[in-house]
Amino acid sequence: MKGRILRRAVKLIDDALDLARRGEIELARDYVTLAKEYCSKTRTKLPLNYKRKVCRKCNVPLIPGVTERRRIRGKILIRTCLLCGWTRRYDLRKNKGENKEAKDGRNRR
Repeated sequence: MKGRILRRAVKLIDDALDLARRGEIELARDYVTLAKEYCSKTRTKLPLNYKRKVCRKCNVPLIPGVTERRRIRGKILIRTCLLCGWTRRYDLRKNKGENKEAKDGRNRR
């Protein structure tokens, strides 16, 4: 049952992305809201890659150049929703914690 609802929620988010590309932002927002309601009622989690396709504040699908701005400063990716201004930062360095340990010499036995 949960798998079927999760598949339906993922399908709704994919459809919302297509609608947002065509310019139907309000309908796309409704699709995302419905998908989130499905997951919350059944206590299932959306996969991380689908969570990152949606603005957390206004529930609009994030499409670079249409509803989202992407900037890279140093080694940080900055994603900004163009409708509400919500900002999220992602660190692009791969092994954040491992480099500190190797420099301190903690990996020695």
